[in-house]
Amino acid sequence: MKAAVLNEGANRLQIEQVPDPAVGPGDVRVRVRACGVCGSDVHATVHPVIPIKTRPRIMGHESAGVIESIGSGVTRVKVGQRVVIGAGTSCGECARCLAGRDNACEKVGVLGFDRDGAFAELITIPERYVHALPDEIPFDQGAILADAVSTPYHALKYTGRLEAGETLAVVGCGGLGVHAILLGRALGAGRVVAVDVEDGALQHAANFGADDVIDARRTKNIGKTLREVTGGVDVIADFSGFYPGLSTCLRALNPRGRAVMVGIGRSKLEVGMPPLMIYRQLCICGSYGCERNAVPELIQLVLAGKLDLSKSITSHHPLEEVNQCLEDLHHRKGNPVRFVIQP
Repeated sequence: MKAAVLNEGANRLQIEQVPDPAVGPGDVRVRVRACGVCGSDVHATVHPVIPIKTRPRIMGHESAGVIESIGSGVTRVKVGQRVVIGAGTSCGECARCLAGRDNACEKVGVLGFDRDGAFAELITIPERYVHALPDEIPFDQGAILADAVSTPYHALKYTGRLEAGETLAVVGCGGLGVHAILLGRALGAGRVVAVDVEDGALQHAANFGADDVIDARRTKNIGKTLREVTGGVDVIADFSGFYPGLSTCLRALNPRGRAVMVGIGRSKLEVGMPPLMIYRQLCICGSYGCERNAVPELIQLVLAGKLDLSKSITSHHPLEEVNQCLEDLHHRKGNPVRFVIQP
């Protein structure tokens, strides 16, 4: 089969012919029909800040396709079925995995980083990673459910416990953040405010349904501006990874407000307000990936007409153009949300 491979010492993917992946007991082999290009793919290649320990590695973690063959013991899915492939990897044996909380597994990883991914014609994965994709949802939209949509969904619904009528602030409006705006609407947020420093991201935030858009370059104190605009925020979801900015945002939280950290940064998070946190019962928490129930729940939101992903797909590309997509995403050429590879 044809695959995009990250080799030792490289920061570009090489298109190669590699053996078709074997199918073992409990495995399914999927012919990939769509695979999204994510910012984390950029950070492992053209802007290498995320290490990939084992190389060569076939990358790609947001994917959907059709089951081509199944191993012994597979019972949930069948050959010819359309599926979304979950982006996370896990041991599959610990108590958390058995309860469907794979993202809390001690051996949690990411497809395309910790095992071979879906920038390829075929991928073989354990049955538990796949979710039935109804005919009504296109492969490209199904593919991005695996991470671009499911990660902010878990952050808002399960980590941040966003309730209907509450005010949501989304900080960082890239590929995950803009979907957090859509999801805030789908989950019933009364008001959604977006914060970013790039014109393109702010434009996307408005197009994806934010009530208010704040250009962080034009304010010295984001938290103060947030409070002036909203009167107080119930949930802050940070996808930027810029922790000094998040620290100032905390003062905009209402009593019992929640700040959810999703973006991974390298600066320090300094919180110089412990008494205020205690008196106002504020919560700061991290959120990573999603539990196994996320993709099926998102599929139901799409089918119910509560989640429209038609604006999410920027363009479609053959596997041979994956490196150009990575470069264009890194440089924000054309202001993309999601490029989709069709191997």
